[in-house]
Amino acid sequence: METNAYGKPIRDRELLRRIKRARTYQCLNDPMGELYDPIEDDPDIKPILRVVERRAEKESPIVGMGRCHDVWGHMRRILKTEHGIVWYPPSQMNTRILFD
Repeated sequence: METNAYGKPIRDRELLRRIKRARTYQCLNDPMGELYDPIEDDPDIKPILRVVERRAEKESPIVGMGRCHDVWGHMRRILKTEHGIVWYPPSQMNTRILFD
């Protein structure tokens, strides 16, 4: 069973599917690189992600440690509620990396 960076089992089937897809295709280009959600390669979604990312960066009050998690949380919420897009941040895609 696949576990996250904290050793807890991942039960989200869609997340597991996207991790497998990312490992299959992204690792061919950069075996040591971080994985990202494959939907980021969709030409219709990519511009939306960039706009939402800039907005989330502006909205995040956190400076320093933990900021990435706050920004990614804002992005997930905005993408889901305003665009109907389910997006998984790097912290979920990379099961062996702890982000700060």
